[in-house]
Amino acid sequence: MSDSSANVAAVKIAVVLSTYNGDTYLAEQLDSIRDQVLPDNVSLKIFARDDGSNDATVDILRRYASVIDMSVLEGVNLGVVPSFFEALSMVDSSYDYIALCDQDDRWHVDKLSRALDKLALTDSETPALYCSEYIFSDRDLRPIEKSRLNKIGVSLDRLLYENVISGNTIVFNGTLLKTILSAGKSGVYCHDWWIALLAAALGTICFDSDFYSLDYRRTGENASATGVSALGVLSNRVKRFVFGGELKKVTLQLEKLHNILVSSEFKDSQALVNSFLSGSRLKKAFYPHRLRQSLLGELALRILFLGGFL
Repeated sequence: MSDSSANVAAVKIAVVLSTYNGDTYLAEQLDSIRDQVLPDNVSLKIFARDDGSNDATVDILRRYASVIDMSVLEGVNLGVVPSFFEALSMVDSSYDYIALCDQDDRWHVDKLSRALDKLALTDSETPALYCSEYIFSDRDLRPIEKSRLNKIGVSLDRLLYENVISGNTIVFNGTLLKTILSAGKSGVYCHDWWIALLAAALGTICFDSDFYSLDYRRTGENASATGVSALGVLSNRVKRFVFGGELKKVTLQLEKLHNILVSSEFKDSQALVNSFLSGSRLKKAFYPHRLRQSLLGELALRILFLGGFL
């Protein structure tokens, strides 16, 4: 450690990774975590949970755990959300910051240092979340285009019915981790969306719109539909939400958030969420502010309100 940083308080980062049959690209992802450029006072540990892989994923995790600071939990198949929650529960309260990680991206070397600089501006007692944009890439990580998730700003109302915060870019503080774990996983639809809702309702979100923190590999097997055309995304969402029964899961997630807010001091957040859970079709359909990042998405949401689907 250099003399200039000898008296600087130590900072601990936990990188939380859930894997499932990811042996094709996992080593490259782990290399990009290992290669992060961080200040001398910052230490990093990976907490990985495997969700019952039947390929070479566990072998790769074991190999890396023998040479870098990494804990590996070999679990049974639970699915994405429960697996991530189990991985989060591996992190103890001594960690200052937690970064979520996918198994097939490549982090840019300054991903974490940039997040720490931004989060350091927030009181550590406030639940705080950092996120960024990323670069869409093909299977071989050849760049396709830059993401533009945040077009009109991010706030609690703009997160109620759309998740524009990508989990693979998320870094949050230990205070938010305590809130996440105490709330539990029951009723959570998407773990990154849920974490963003908690941060927006109870704390703060820093969306780093001018920074691209990673190469987001599109393999055709990713969980989300981002990275395809606007009509493709809309078609995917209609199939999943309207005909696939996922609208109910969105509502259950908001009900969970409301139950947390009822016993909190954040009455404005509570009132906002309650207005969409209990309000009339017309009141929701004519809410005076934008709720979705795209106009096409906004129109679709207002139609769902009018039709009583939400």
